[in-house]
Amino acid sequence: MDQPDSQHAPDSVVGMSKGDATDALVAADDSRDPEFVEAILGHVTDDGVVTEDAIDETVADASMVLSTAETRVELAQQALEDATATAKDVSGVDTVRSRLDTFESTVSALDAHVTDLGASIQSLSGWRNGDGDLYGLVTGLRDVTSEAQTVTRVADDTQLDLEQFERWVSSHDWRRDELDADVDALEQSLDDLACTCEELSTTDDGRLWFDAMLRRHVVSLLVADVRAELADLRELADRNDVDADGLDEIADRLDELDDRTTTLGDELDSLAQATWQAQFEDRLTSFREGLDEFEPPVSWGDVQSELEQRRPDVGQ
Repeated sequence: MDQPDSQHAPDSVVGMSKGDATDALVAADDSRDPEFVEAILGHVTDDGVVTEDAIDETVADASMVLSTAETRVELAQQALEDATATAKDVSGVDTVRSRLDTFESTVSALDAHVTDLGASIQSLSGWRNGDGDLYGLVTGLRDVTSEAQTVTRVADDTQLDLEQFERWVSSHDWRRDELDADVDALEQSLDDLACTCEELSTTDDGRLWFDAMLRRHVVSLLVADVRAELADLRELADRNDVDADGLDEIADRLDELDDRTTTLGDELDSLAQATWQAQFEDRLTSFREGLDEFEPPVSWGDVQSELEQRRPDVGQ
């Protein structure tokens, strides 16, 4: 039976100074950056020497960070169960169902991620068996630690979002105020678009016009999304037998936004130069087709991401 290649076993550099261990690991793979290797060896050295105790301590530290992530995911799972129970009677409303689906997807992904990280840490914990070199061990532990910290952060954020969702489901005032804030954001977007229209009257920069056209179509989509959510909020108020206070005012504001969007759209059309239309027609068509894939309830984050991918650099 072939024996493990001691040159690549983790314990092959145990007892070496950090400098000698760096040289050995770089010699084993000359694609490695010496400065980076030296930096990661700092995690497994005591008084400048690579030691088994330091390696074990690094494994233990990574395991502890992962344990924290696992606990936070469990708390997020419990928060999801609580939120699902709170929303049980209204889970058929589109806006409610969409939010729950998003939370379920996020928590499921977090759970799968910590399971994978657990398998990774289990494998790395067997370093004394000589599986892989010290470089792979320490970089693997570093990756597990970093990803576990990310899981912890996302799980904490998700738990807080779920607690807010419970308040949203339970409170008409909370829902109304949140929707009102969305309308405020859309009004600001149209204010910005109006400023761009003024700027376009004194510039020949077609990129600015193209960017404004993209934003025009995004606002139209998001106004439609808010209007759909408004209908859901009316249904929630009816199911909860509460006064739909403030929703008529939001409907009036949405009507005004529709009018402003149409007016600004007409202005952008009138400002368009033939060369701009020829240059950007295909990209505008592609963008509109992409937006057509979105149906209420719309993820504003996904729409914003789509916009950012298509926007030209108008700052140069």
